[in-house]
Amino acid sequence: MSDEQILQDLDSKLPISSSPQDVTKRKQYWSCIDVNGNGYISLAEIDKGLRDVIRIQILFDTKPVIMRAFQAAKKCLKSTTKHGDDYVSKAEFKYLLNYLRQYYEYWMMFRKLDQNGDRRVSPAEFNAAMPLLKKWGVPVQNAQAAFKEIDANAGGFVLFEEFCDWAIRKGASID
Repeated sequence: MSDEQILQDLDSKLPISSSPQDVTKRKQYWSCIDVNGNGYISLAEIDKGLRDVIRIQILFDTKPVIMRAFQAAKKCLKSTTKHGDDYVSKAEFKYLLNYLRQYYEYWMMFRKLDQNGDRRVSPAEFNAAMPLLKKWGVPVQNAQAAFKEIDANAGGFVLFEEFCDWAIRKGASID
């Protein structure tokens, strides 16, 4: 399946709009994923829900995407309960679905940069990706300076989380 087909599939299965159909679908998904009915879903519940309820195998198989989306969504709204900031609330569920789509797009980009598949981008791989970055709306004038900016932990490689933070700031898009 091509990248474009994957994104179209995600768009068709992730109810993120405010249309009545998407609101109804989100409520259905929520009630099936929040199995204990406590008003929150854990990372494990989301993981299982992607496989068994929403049935998006490609997301289920991409744990870094699920983790980034979960971390971002659970911080969207301030919780009024003791444990609420550790989970995704019903009010944050729409954000989670949006983040799953967004972070999967970044995953596709990251995979293209990571030529050897070791889940980290070396300086050489980053340099080779200048045409791709320009295509995604992020022209880089100085590859070495940009790499250093992205490599937040100064580990000598760009990790997925670091790439996502940078791509969000730069407005990168594969579309």
